[in-house]
Amino acid sequence: MPYREGTGPLQAMPHVFQQEEVTMHTGSGLRTTTAWLLIALGANAQGFQVPEDVSFTAGTDGTEQRYVILLPDPFDVNVPHDVMIALHGHGSDRWQFVTDQRPECRGARDMAARRKMIFVSPDYRAKTSWMGPAADADLRQMLDELNGRFRIRDVVISGGSMGGTSALSFAAMHPDCVDGVVALNGTANLIEYPNFNDALAESYGGTKTEKPEVYRERSAELFPERLTLPVAATTGGNDTLVPPDSTLRLLAALKTLGTPALSIHRPDGGHETDYDDTVTAFQFVFDQLDAKEAASAAPVLSSFHKETTVVCLGDSVTGVYYHTGGHRAFPEMLELALRQIKPDAALHVINAGISGHTTTDGLARLEQDVLQHHPTLVTISFGLNDMTRVPPEQFRANLEQLIDRCRVSQCLVVLCTPNAVIDTESRPISRLREYCEIVRDVGRMKTVAVCDQYAAGERLRARAPWTWRLTMSDEIHPNMDGHKRMAEELCRTISGAKISLDAIQPPPALVRTQVQLAAGNPIKVLAMEPMGSMIASAIQRHDPGATVEVTIWPVAGKTLAQLEQGAKDLVRAMKPDLAVLSIPANAVAVDDEQRVHAISWIMNWSLSFGHQEWDCIVVHPNVVDPNADPVQASVIRKLARAQHLQVIERESGDASDAETIVQAWFQSQLKR
Repeated sequence: MPYREGTGPLQAMPHVFQQEEVTMHTGSGLRTTTAWLLIALGANAQGFQVPEDVSFTAGTDGTEQRYVILLPDPFDVNVPHDVMIALHGHGSDRWQFVTDQRPECRGARDMAARRKMIFVSPDYRAKTSWMGPAADADLRQMLDELNGRFRIRDVVISGGSMGGTSALSFAAMHPDCVDGVVALNGTANLIEYPNFNDALAESYGGTKTEKPEVYRERSAELFPERLTLPVAATTGGNDTLVPPDSTLRLLAALKTLGTPALSIHRPDGGHETDYDDTVTAFQFVFDQLDAKEAASAAPVLSSFHKETTVVCLGDSVTGVYYHTGGHRAFPEMLELALRQIKPDAALHVINAGISGHTTTDGLARLEQDVLQHHPTLVTISFGLNDMTRVPPEQFRANLEQLIDRCRVSQCLVVLCTPNAVIDTESRPISRLREYCEIVRDVGRMKTVAVCDQYAAGERLRARAPWTWRLTMSDEIHPNMDGHKRMAEELCRTISGAKISLDAIQPPPALVRTQVQLAAGNPIKVLAMEPMGSMIASAIQRHDPGATVEVTIWPVAGKTLAQLEQGAKDLVRAMKPDLAVLSIPANAVAVDDEQRVHAISWIMNWSLSFGHQEWDCIVVHPNVVDPNADPVQASVIRKLARAQHLQVIERESGDASDAETIVQAWFQSQLKR
């Protein structure tokens, strides 16, 4: 059946009834309608939960754009998921691949459901998109949002007709953003494509003569060397709407280059792909991804002994410091990850990370901090300090000595490359890459497993730059969200299991406060205005005899940079029992980068340097102002949670005043 679209979701779904619309704000302008519809007979989306119709504000022009998500049913938050992106044909919209019963759409959904993938169908500028510049930017923004919301492994981009063309175009333009392509009846050359010229000109900003570079960069046939990922395409010999020639030439070129490629060509076929060919195309791509996974290094620990001790040796990224909230870091998260997959094993992970240390320091304290624990496995993670003061050859020699000494003590070893960083003069990325390659080379020469944290971070940065940025506490240290991701990578290297730690919640928020209450000691509170009196009232409501000494932290009229400086000057000098951050949503920042930097450092400076010595909580702006600026409020929430700080916030639909919300939260925490 040709892609002659123009039907909306309800027209395409005869057996549907609507529920009351429920809208949820998820930050950065993102909104989801989670109860928009139910598919009554279950025929359209078997294996999936109810569709979510998601809207977001496009960064490229400020317009509202949409995509639909189908989550596998049941959805397991404890494992990462692959994603299938399904792009609709000319004249249709985001609902085509979600609801339509034509073979291409049904086959895509069925294959995603069998693999328990997250199924995503975007408008990508809807009916006449052809992956123009705005659609391209929307799709990259959407991928960033998805990576921030879910733990995502492989991304397969697919589509039919215009969607198949657009899948090839996007993959050729952004090969680092996807892992496989399925193009059903699409073209691979927009320069020679004869149809829909008006639609293409509108989407591309001009004709082929006026905007030749836009048409060229979207012509996948011209860039076969970029497509090193598996590609499957279907074509019909009698297809006049989207002639098959350019796609056939592209597939032939890919095979010549050694790229995994499958061409399903039906000489007598038209502008359509039947169910079996659709399934075969997707299965080919999935098989290639599975083969790549199977070819990866074997797990370091194929089985866990009765008692398994892991010691993580490293620098400040390994140790417990303010970057992650002062309670845990990736070694502690690694223990949770290993317990998740081996709940009956006797596991113990010891954190042997110290700020400022290099491989030279690691050698000096190896016996005392590592080997005396008789570990089964030692992870070694250095480089960010070595690159500033240990020459490359000495770094190499130190790593080799660390391995040799561990092996003498019968310990298994995993080397870790440093995490990805923000480029700075003191730690330029070019030099960090040199040290990462030394780690990899030592691993090869010594036949030691390498957990490539740098590559994992760069992969996320390429696919989701904003999400990656929000995993960093500063230029070089990841926050707890970054540490969770590091622990997930290390767990996969050690055990072979893919897991997600995203659902792990922050530790209890008021430990120091409760200790002081129990001892009858005064509680010193440093609180950003207007929280001071509310905090004192909330504590004394729980314990009427408590003495609460409040120091007000003025914030009115201050920029985020000024608040950052205030945090640096005030908190550690005072050493309060409780620091309360209520960062105003209207505090000015120069740009998004300064906003993230300043908010992160307001939180960083509000914690002690090492293990947390006092309590620190964040009050979301919507507690005081339900209509607070959503952009900055979203960043505050995300960064607080990423640093594993507890957040007091107003629940959707709660009309209570701020003091009531604060008191209810304190009562829930202090009763624990």
